[in-house]
Amino acid sequence: MTLIAWLATLLAVTPAPTSSAVDYPRPLAFPKEDRAAAARAFDAARRIARDDLFVDFAHRCILDARYKPRTQGEQYNGMVEPFAAFDELFSVGQMAVSAWALRTRDGIVLFDSLNNADEARTLIEPNLRAMGLDPRDVRYVILSHAHGDHYGGAAHFQQTYGARVIASAADWDEMQSPQRLAVRGWGPPPRRDIAVADGESRVIGGVPIRFHVTPGHTRGTLSTIFPVHDRGRRHMVGFYGGSGLPWTPELRAAQVGSIRRWIGLTRAAGVDSQIGNHPLHYEALERLELLRYRRGGQTNPFVLGRDRYRRYMQVQEQCTRLWIARNGEPQPL
Repeated sequence: MTLIAWLATLLAVTPAPTSSAVDYPRPLAFPKEDRAAAARAFDAARRIARDDLFVDFAHRCILDARYKPRTQGEQYNGMVEPFAAFDELFSVGQMAVSAWALRTRDGIVLFDSLNNADEARTLIEPNLRAMGLDPRDVRYVILSHAHGDHYGGAAHFQQTYGARVIASAADWDEMQSPQRLAVRGWGPPPRRDIAVADGESRVIGGVPIRFHVTPGHTRGTLSTIFPVHDRGRRHMVGFYGGSGLPWTPELRAAQVGSIRRWIGLTRAAGVDSQIGNHPLHYEALERLELLRYRRGGQTNPFVLGRDRYRRYMQVQEQCTRLWIARNGEPQPL
């Protein structure tokens, strides 16, 4: 049999692949979508974003909502070199989730603690040392919200170094609940410690930190405002504790109200700078590269300016409204 004849025979008896052989994830569909309300929110978000916030608009309104496997794939557990975003504020987290260390005259304030004790010990601690900080100086761990990728390493600092742990009362309740969200790889929550109230301020090591409870991502999401310095120049950081799209109608509506309120609070406080708790949500890695090659009088990429910070949060509001419309739910006022 010739080669051509043999190939013809092989093709004749080999079944063609069926469509079921390709089982790729599909874009999320919204059968209950209020198309008119969705279009209004989408258009508003795009208009507010302009060109300088297009990446944030695309992430929250398009990719994270409709193509979730893509954004999940970008948030993999991976190493990220630690860096100083400001004179006294250091990124000490990893690729999927952030942790921040604020150096004060009385020790370190840690914002979030990664997934578990192993990450706290093998990622956060070496990153602190690389920045000239001593893990034994961690005095407080502030938890942005009651999900284990943020609280999972807190017990390590609590038990090893006697660090105090701060969260909202609602999220302490969530962390202690047997029905709390559990994901493989998350460590157990820390022992209940300090519960801060909405609007409370604490001076830690000479640094005034304002706390605001901003329900939405969780019922007790905790957002903070505090001053930092860039080459000696003072700026005000706004750290919104959880802008991820909520999964219940109640929390979706709460998120809209919280963001609107946060916009007013940060405007009054003069917030012009931004950090977050997932690098993908605020282009942390891209900003790291901008910092690496920063020259002379170039602006710190974590300093957005007051107007751009306000518009960033407005984009988050409109993308949450879009999520509400896609689920066919009434729009909050």
